Amino acid sequence: MRAVFSTSKLLAVSLATLTALSSLACNNDPPPPRYPPGQLPPGGYYGPAQPVPGQPPAPGQPPVPGQAPVPAPQAPPVPSIPQNLPPVANDPINLEDLNFMRQRSQAVIAELKQSLAPNYQSKVQSVPLVIEDAVGEVNAYAACTQGKALMAITDGLMQIQAQMARARATDEIFGTRKFDAYVQFVAQNQRPKQPIVRPPPGFWDGAQDVDGRKVMRQHQLFEEELAFVLGHELAHHYLDHTGCAGSQPPFITPADLGRVLSNAVPGFNQPNEIAADTNGVTNTLNAGRARNGYNWTEGGAMLTLNFFLALKTMTPAEAILFGFELSHPHPSFRIPIVRDTANRWRQSGGAAPASPFPFPIPGLTG
Repeated sequence: MRAVFSTSKLLAVSLATLTALSSLACNNDPPPPRYPPGQLPPGGYYGPAQPVPGQPPAPGQPPVPGQAPVPAPQAPPVPSIPQNLPPVANDPINLEDLNFMRQRSQAVIAELKQSLAPNYQSKVQSVPLVIEDAVGEVNAYAACTQGKALMAITDGLMQIQAQMARARATDEIFGTRKFDAYVQFVAQNQRPKQPIVRPPPGFWDGAQDVDGRKVMRQHQLFEEELAFVLGHELAHHYLDHTGCAGSQPPFITPADLGRVLSNAVPGFNQPNEIAADTNGVTNTLNAGRARNGYNWTEGGAMLTLNFFLALKTMTPAEAILFGFELSHPHPSFRIPIVRDTANRWRQSGGAAPASPFPFPIPGLTG
């Protein structure tokens, strides 16, 4: 994210932060090796697709070498998808309908705000979510510019997330490797500041693409992805990382966005980013629990972070391609934090999870 932060916290806890992150992300999760552009590691990036209950296991899915199975209580629940859903023509995710994506982002942020504790909710209720339509910009951020609090998500990031959800849903229902293929396609074809590339004709199987089960699942995943990204940025405001939340609703101008986007060097620090991730995941899970029907999990967060981690292993230009990589910490740090926070939330029955870190994290106990 791009915002104005205090450096005192960073100086005070930087050593503890690095120690904790090293324990989480380095000792247990060694940095992934780089592969030539377009080449996948054995087993792919996201791992075998989990079968939906009531459906046969995905055929031909090899185990990931050296990866121990995750205990069932710690794994995000796999939803039960009705088996006799009719085909869906003209689905907005399949059509990459930007108006639909923008509407869903506004609906998701409203649900996230509603599930916050009253003291946090009062700080961010008036903070607007702005849709940034700059061509080729793939990012989300919270900012304070000239005393105006704002959050933003770009069309480009929503397009990427929609295609990730589409690919992963296809993998889960049909046992394919569309997520890996999509990562390869983006790594090979995306260029900086250019429109988000679309897979060529034939990339998606027509019958699979309109399958009602797959369409339902991709909408679930897409909203989970949005919830994690927006929950993270929302946390930066109510945790007072930006310094201007709680003000009266501002009128955000294009010039305001230009000032934020022109700042090429992000102002994040690791403690603030950890706090935003832990609080954002908890916010997503709490909002999901309050929903009628499908309950959001951390699955969308893991999908998003695995995508950017995959790009880092496939192309040295990932930070140039996407601002998301410049304005957020390395995915290999964030993945174990997201996983641990969700596991603790689930094990506690949805209570505020205890902090796994040796220093205070705002909004967490322990």
